Amino acid sequence: MESYFYLIFSLLVLAELVKGLSANGTPPVLQRFSWQIDLAYFMWMNIVKFRIILLLGLVAVLFVMPAEARSSVFLPAIPFLLIWGFIYWLFNHFWVGRVKFLPITQKIFATATENKVDLSIQVLGIDHGGQQKAYPVNMMFYHHQMSDDIAGTAILPTYCGMCRSGRIYNRTVNGKAPNFMLVGAITFNAILRDDITGTWWRQETGEAAKGALKGHVLDDMPFEQMSLENWLKKYPDSLVLQYDPVFEKKYNFLAGLLNYEYSLPGWHLQKTPPLIIGVEVGSTARAYDWDNLAKHQLVEDEVENTPLLALADDAASSAFVYSRELEGKTLNFVIEKAVIKDTQTGSEWNIFGQCIKGKYKGKSLQQLQSYKQFIRAWLSFHPNASFYRF
Repeated sequence: MESYFYLIFSLLVLAELVKGLSANGTPPVLQRFSWQIDLAYFMWMNIVKFRIILLLGLVAVLFVMPAEARSSVFLPAIPFLLIWGFIYWLFNHFWVGRVKFLPITQKIFATATENKVDLSIQVLGIDHGGQQKAYPVNMMFYHHQMSDDIAGTAILPTYCGMCRSGRIYNRTVNGKAPNFMLVGAITFNAILRDDITGTWWRQETGEAAKGALKGHVLDDMPFEQMSLENWLKKYPDSLVLQYDPVFEKKYNFLAGLLNYEYSLPGWHLQKTPPLIIGVEVGSTARAYDWDNLAKHQLVEDEVENTPLLALADDAASSAFVYSRELEGKTLNFVIEKAVIKDTQTGSEWNIFGQCIKGKYKGKSLQQLQSYKQFIRAWLSFHPNASFYRF
């Protein structure tokens, strides 16, 4: 009976460990498998049952065990109990999304003149219903998500630090606007849980992956990622989310991490993946290597018969993708003495796709939704992506 006692205690420890590692502190080798989310959801939904069943099993074994054997297992059981207690504490009160990355406590927005956020900081910006808001990426990196609204629309700005992926969604689901919390990381992407149904959602796609709303997809909200300086040049009347004083030290650290001023955190345990600018045209996902795009600044491309223009600013802080079609014509572009020009008319353009001088003055190129993120995240959700050859 003693062997049964230790076996059940080992299963209790193992169940707690698997539940914790399945979505928090997950080894990179596990992150590569699509079934990780099935394992994680199963363990998270059933861990209480496992604890009860296994603890009852321990009590039953102790009950039928001879008195002398029962007394002999108590001392050896102490290490098992300590290990289980540590794992339980670690993955329920320390290394778990809702605790490690706390929600924002003070949501303060400021105008450009009142803003105190460094202008070099990357932001996720949204222009909707005649209003604009900017969310610093280093803040979103820490919080991962934040429930907000703009022009009467409930929105969910999100950012995953493991894949450097920003998204903004309409958070209205079946007529309700739930709030979200971070569960952890699965297949190198943050998983969020809504507070109404408990459904698990993928940050990268807005898809309900597990739970009552499985199969539902949050509606994308068009957004742009660029430096705050560029954002305020394009949208001078925008509001800017200010630092929550409670977490300012964490924001400053993450700002350095995003700029590669600090070494990677220990949980990464691998070389920094390359960054790309990704765009979807029809059924094709195209990616541009960030370092090469920043070096060339201007790239002309064509995807599914759509002529594209990818631009990076000279500070290598922002990138944009546009259609080169304007008024039924396909334009070609060059950079001459740091000025962007179309070769057909010699008109001058800025990085925002706006003509500022020449025949097309006042006209704008159609901007395509693009994403700046790690290549591994792009390929995880766009396995057939094509890449521009510089």
